[in-house]
Amino acid sequence: MKTAIEVVDRVGMGRLIQGPVTDLAEAVLEAEGCAGAVTIAFVDELQMTHLNGCYRGLDEPTDVLSFRDADGESWAGSVAGEAEMESDLGEIAVCPSVVSRYAVEEGADPRRQMGWTLIHGLLHLAGYDHETDDGEMRRREQELLAALEALVDALPAPREGSDGW
Repeated sequence: MKTAIEVVDRVGMGRLIQGPVTDLAEAVLEAEGCAGAVTIAFVDELQMTHLNGCYRGLDEPTDVLSFRDADGESWAGSVAGEAEMESDLGEIAVCPSVVSRYAVEEGADPRRQMGWTLIHGLLHLAGYDHETDDGEMRRREQELLAALEALVDALPAPREGSDGW
């Protein structure tokens, strides 16, 4: 089975994000021995707050949420709309403005923060769970960040003066 990545841009990040996000996602899934379809949607804080409230009971935005098809989770119909595709690995929602804010708060490079965020979400689709493991997911995130550094560096930087990308 092949990997199919669909990138849904709900925040106006532009076409420049499509290729680098797809390349990074494909590399992560290949490294994990996973194949199948994944939808990655970039959403605004209002959409992310809604999703976080519905699925985690938290009335605040977060950087990333993952929905594994294996767990019977799906949100794409409520956010991706017509662009949604049938996924057999799952869907990821990413809020670029929160990712950007976290990068500033942590003194991190925004591209690296976005790369970590995407890797984190994809590892959840691969079955990792940092809330129940003994640090395996966190170690794997760091390994993949190092191994895929060139792909992370290829992610576009946030636009100057913007609240995100």
